[in-house]
Formats: sequence, C-alpha cells, structure tokens
Amino acid sequence: MRLPPRLLSVAAGLAVAVASARPAEGEPVKLVKPEQYRSRVVAAKKGRVVVVNFWATWCEPCREEMPALVAAAKGFSSKDVAVALVSTDSLKKAPDVQKFLAAAKVPFVCWQAKSRDPQLFVEAVDKTWNGAIPYTLVYDRKGVLAARLLGPQTERSFAEAVRKALVSSP
Repeated sequence: MRLPPRLLSVAAGLAVAVASARPAEGEPVKLVKPEQYRSRVVAAKKGRVVVVNFWATWCEPCREEMPALVAAAKGFSSKDVAVALVSTDSLKKAPDVQKFLAAAKVPFVCWQAKSRDPQLFVEAVDKTWNGAIPYTLVYDRKGVLAARLLGPQTERSFAEAVRKALVSSP
C-alpha cells in the first residue's frame, strides 16, 4: 500500500530517530525501527493498557490534543495504563520535540521513528493506518489492539478508549 501524495508530507517525517525518555529529563534520542515498534513500544509495557499516540511538532491538531491526553492519563493508575508518544518529526527536529514536551510538561516516554521508507514504519505499526496524524492506538493488557483513534481526540474520547481496553482485558 502506498500513501496518497497529500499524505506523503505527513509520513515524510517518519524517516527519523527516537527520543526514548521523559523529555523533561533531557535523555538522549534513541532510534526505533519499524521491526522494533512492537517489542520496544508496546510489548515492553505488557500487563498494562498501552496508549500510543503518533504526533509531530509541526501538526497543530497534535499539539492541541496533547493536554487532553495528559489529562486523560491522570485519571488512571500508572500500574494499569502506560502512555507512549511516537513523534513523526524528522531527526533534525529531535531537539524541538524534547523542547515542546518539556515546555508542555508532558510526562510520557517519547519515541521518534526511523525508517528509510516511511511507509514501512506505517505498515509495521498498523496496516490499516494511512499515515495521517494525530493517530492513537490503544492496546489491552495482553498487547492486543483494542482501539484506533484517528484525528484529534478529547480527554473524554481518550479516557473512554482506555476504559474499554481495561474492561476487555483481565
């Protein structure tokens, strides 16, 4: 599956690197490749519902929904729910990613994708995803995809998706 030309600019940022730390701590940027997505971002948090939000600093709706994601996460115990961000910004923008997250006091681990072909990363994440952001995936405690949230979300929509995933997994 190839991306339509209008979405190529969205996916173009996927040819990047990764920040794998709480941005406020300023830890170094790490890489996550398409084949590592499941093991490093999702499976590493197995036993909890995992919310993975794909975003970019250049994406206004992504930046606007970030406070709603932070607020929704505060309504759940960290032993039950983990949130991870995956930035689609370019490697050159990694400092901007950390700067934005620190300024916004976003407490989540943030990754950036690295792939020669952005489409490979998109397909590794979710074969039904067209690459548009913001995009959020919610996995149940067993690591099974429980919800796809395309486009900007609200605190309520994030919380509802998490509640459904908590209920569906023992």
